[in-house]
Amino acid sequence: MSAIASGGAKAHTGTAMGCKFVLALLLSFCVLTVHSQTDSSQTDESTANTDTETLTQNGENSDGSQVDEVENGFENGFEEVCYEPTTDVGDEPYLAADVCFISLGLDRVPPDFITARAAYEFGINIKETTLKVLATTNYSTELYRKYAEFYNDDAFLDTYLVAAMEGEFPFVSDVTRAQVIEKLLVSDLLVQQVYFHIDSAVISARNGNAADALFQWNTGLAAYYGADVDCAPFGNSQSRGVEFATISTDGISWTNDNILDSFQKGGEALEDGVVTEDVLDTLIRSRFEIIRSITIIYIQATFKYASLMEEALNEGTDVDKPRAEGFSYYLVVHPFVADVDPVAAQNVSNAFDLGKQPILEEVTQVKPLIRSTLEGLRIREQEVNDFDGTRKETYQPPEEPSCRTENPFSRVLITVTDSDR
Repeated sequence: MSAIASGGAKAHTGTAMGCKFVLALLLSFCVLTVHSQTDSSQTDESTANTDTETLTQNGENSDGSQVDEVENGFENGFEEVCYEPTTDVGDEPYLAADVCFISLGLDRVPPDFITARAAYEFGINIKETTLKVLATTNYSTELYRKYAEFYNDDAFLDTYLVAAMEGEFPFVSDVTRAQVIEKLLVSDLLVQQVYFHIDSAVISARNGNAADALFQWNTGLAAYYGADVDCAPFGNSQSRGVEFATISTDGISWTNDNILDSFQKGGEALEDGVVTEDVLDTLIRSRFEIIRSITIIYIQATFKYASLMEEALNEGTDVDKPRAEGFSYYLVVHPFVADVDPVAAQNVSNAFDLGKQPILEEVTQVKPLIRSTLEGLRIREQEVNDFDGTRKETYQPPEEPSCRTENPFSRVLITVTDSDR
């Protein structure tokens, strides 16, 4: 079986340890470094590297006190205050616009893989830092290195995307190819952008550069919303909120509310232009909550498509679409699940293996296996809940939705073009 078919993860051995996730997520700042992008306002890598020895990895704030396990969380309730970024985030929102453009082409019958690849490599709404550029940039930030090392590939997303665009095994059917490309772009690639920017913000703050930290922080928020939320992680969260009954009465999903609350706390802490210990502590706490909440989103997505696979296998219908979607979404959380229980994580990956016939017994184990790791992931059962597809059909949006459902990065987009298929 090829590595790419089963998710491409390297072999993991040893006893499951929930504390690994805490070290990796909460508090692994000693290896946070930044790969400089083309924008001159981004963190200077050499400056960041000189400071990494002072970054803690032991679950501590800058004053040595312990970071709280979960500071936000839906149980604490949400304050209806919406954050308005005060820095220019450049073209970052247009990344989601190009994802939308590609998705439209792939939704055709047959899917337009030629136009999709051209848009991926050369851009439509954004021409310089294209989706291809991002997927092939070998960032040295802590979270990107975590994924690259787990999947044994410094350009792991581009490897998957190009293989799917070219129809290489195991991305054989048009349905599988189209779904893998769409879902990898909207979730995995844009999530990596969010992670890159929040890691970069912490590095800049540690170096005392509040202005660059705020730029990076707000740009991470722009990657999360995108120019069109339907093609960005924000939209994934909203959909899962409805389907899993994890959405508030004012129409914002619990995970989105947690994430936006965390971005707001971090942004407001940096706006005074001075990095104090309290400001740095706020960024550390907010970073953790953003990562924890994104993990919940894509655990819910994994559950959804495992449920749809199980239904298809029981009914004898085509399983290609839900399996390709589950495969793509699970890539976001696989490394973190493996931190807690590497055997369970690999068994989940096996259930979505595109290179073999699906096995019902493996698919039915996806949810209980991941649920067994939730405590180690610092996630509560009720934050994930259970999938019910009928909720989407009966959901009624509130008449007065939360201001957080309004996208501050909406743009006029190019969404249609001619194709020489």
